[in-house]
Amino acid sequence: MENSIIKIKCPHCQMPLAFRKPGQGAGVSLTCPKCKNSLKVKISEKAIRLASKGEGRTLPARLFLISGPQMKQDVFQLREGNNIIGREDADTIQDIAIKGDATISRRSANIEVVLSNNGMYSYRISVLNAKNPIYVNGTPLQNGKSMSLNLGDILQFGNTKMVLKS
Repeated sequence: MENSIIKIKCPHCQMPLAFRKPGQGAGVSLTCPKCKNSLKVKISEKAIRLASKGEGRTLPARLFLISGPQMKQDVFQLREGNNIIGREDADTIQDIAIKGDATISRRSANIEVVLSNNGMYSYRISVLNAKNPIYVNGTPLQNGKSMSLNLGDILQFGNTKMVLKS
């Protein structure tokens, strides 16, 4: 058994978690100390699989910061369901709060993540209430419009650019 430390983030509250790496094919059960959700982690040859509430599946994609103002973090883990993206504001709740970019509305867009029967995730972005257009690979997407996303797509919210990656 290898004694290296594996670091992950809770998919529910994003709290950093760490554990000793078990052997290949073995699993680890964790409880997040912040949100109290039960997690199961399985080590396979190609990936670390994280299961929440007893279901084995890989995590959805993440948004990686390419350019923009200083942010609290430069990687945002998407979760199944709705992921609201907007400018950080104490009175507005966003799943991904972008700090320091006044060109982004408080609730600019939603990325819906759906797990299909074949175990693959699909991604769809919808513009909620953006003063400025949101761009997907350089093409503007206006208020009320939505489109499917693919891994590798570049999203621009105001002056902030991110890429969707696994």
